[in-house]
Amino acid sequence: MKPCALPAFVVLCMVLAAVAVSGCTTAPAPAASKSPAASVSPKETVPLTTTTGPQYTIPVQRIIVTNANSAELLIAIGAKDRIVGVSETVKNHPVLGPQFASVPSIGSWQTPDVEKILSLHPDVVICYSTYLPKNIDRISAAGVTILPVDCYKIDTIAADARTLGHITGLEAGAEKFVVFQEKYETLLASRTAGIMESDMPRVYFESYSDYSTLTGGSGADLLLAMAGGRNIAGLLPVSSPKVNAEWLVAENPDVIIKTAASTQKDPDFGGMQSKISNRPGIGNISAVREGRVYILSNDIIYGPRAVIGALYIARILHPEKFSDILPGNLLDEYAGDFAPGTNTTQCMYPLDGKI
Repeated sequence: MKPCALPAFVVLCMVLAAVAVSGCTTAPAPAASKSPAASVSPKETVPLTTTTGPQYTIPVQRIIVTNANSAELLIAIGAKDRIVGVSETVKNHPVLGPQFASVPSIGSWQTPDVEKILSLHPDVVICYSTYLPKNIDRISAAGVTILPVDCYKIDTIAADARTLGHITGLEAGAEKFVVFQEKYETLLASRTAGIMESDMPRVYFESYSDYSTLTGGSGADLLLAMAGGRNIAGLLPVSSPKVNAEWLVAENPDVIIKTAASTQKDPDFGGMQSKISNRPGIGNISAVREGRVYILSNDIIYGPRAVIGALYIARILHPEKFSDILPGNLLDEYAGDFAPGTNTTQCMYPLDGKI
């Protein structure tokens, strides 16, 4: 999808970046404020203005979220009660959806209902920066302030948390989340630091559709690098290349990891693994021969739980170095401290009896 360069949110992002470095700068007074949320703590408000006119006041009190990753991160930092509208993607998420049962839907995240958005009087609409709504021109023209933050890639999730903490006034909650992530990133770095490249398993990471893989710099590629693995598609020249059985046989990966969409609470991961292992022509690949084909939920590959996903992958690739780390226990810790219920769905198949 081609990135959009609308001033309304580009300037907003630039302002937020400057705030993170040097503190807030007071702009002209905002328009009449919308209904405050009861959970907002009294504090000095600082207005931010975009070049096309929309204004909002920090801390924001009414948020619309178009994707599940941002919704989960807002929950994690303590801003759940600020969310007044969500997309159908959030509504249909097996864990997050029930938590927003009474929150109105704005429809598809790709083409949200502009009239519904306006009826909810949001201070800000949060969307992916890399996958912008297709009707973003209409949303911006309606005077809605848009904040594009991805909230899914492990290398930017800490900065995204701090941005959300800043705009909501929940900096302490954001920092608590960042400390959790950095603790386990540091653990991963220390355990994989001495692994020689020749000892890093070669991994075929498959996306949602058959033979769709991910190249260097993608979220999955970053997780593999953190976990001490090598992405066999890392140097392919397009971002989401389509490969085939012949290519996979020629590459002969040591491990295959398939991404599963979190569309149901108890998906048939075993059936997915069997289907991959029995694809025509790949039976002699090392990963298939050695039974090293794994299914991972996208909930632990992308989003606030990605560092836990990296630890699952590290156990797959280097069990001798991570035998004492139980990612399932970390999911319990995360669910208890940040996002309730996120430890109740299946994340990986097969388990080794210890994960």
